[in-house]
Amino acid sequence: MKLGLFSDSHYSSTERSCGCRYNSKSLQKLREAYRIFEDAGCDLVLCLGDLTDTEATYEKECENLRACAAVMDASSVPTICVMGNHDAFAFTEAAFYELLGQTRRPRTLALDGVTLLFVDACHYANGKHYQPGDSDWTDTFFPYTGALEQELSEIAGPVCVCMHQNLDPAIPQNHRLANDAALRALFASCGSVTHVISGHYHPGADHTVDHIRYLTLPALCERKTADAVQILALSSGAEYGVFR
Repeated sequence: MKLGLFSDSHYSSTERSCGCRYNSKSLQKLREAYRIFEDAGCDLVLCLGDLTDTEATYEKECENLRACAAVMDASSVPTICVMGNHDAFAFTEAAFYELLGQTRRPRTLALDGVTLLFVDACHYANGKHYQPGDSDWTDTFFPYTGALEQELSEIAGPVCVCMHQNLDPAIPQNHRLANDAALRALFASCGSVTHVISGHYHPGADHTVDHIRYLTLPALCERKTADAVQILALSSGAEYGVFR
């Protein structure tokens, strides 16, 4: 299984935000990314969240999300999207996937002996899911650890966890889940998780903790396309190459 990976495109009409995000260029970067993925023969593309960014009106935010969906639809490679905090601050989960297409949000997907497990960590510590109009991205938590443990116990073979926010202890705490240590311990103890792939922390990172690779993608909105996207090849035996 060869995965094309990108995160944090933050597409909007704003030319530049936060000093280093070139939001308006991200749609063209998405087109470039999909050419890279197609040329590499990827089986699947994963978007790890924050696909779009804030606009003056909800109508414009919907227009931007449809534009991103059109790039995905034009590709021969299917895409799965994980909701990021900016996505949740603009759209309900139902509206987000209605605009992108419902096939882009499976809970799990098994390919070539590896199960991809998609985790939505856009929750506050009180368990409430982020809602349109919210803005506090530093309060992030996954409230369903019991159900997740049960789910992992029922999956045979290696598991790659895909989420927007971070668990890597080397990443600053304000980008990590409040219960990151509990999730790392769960993943380590279950014995089947080999990778956790995230976005959110724009510089990116790549560390191995308890034999699990925590791969954080750099932000597409801040880098040249070829420097931001990654291609990860996995098999039921092992990871067999990172090509970009």
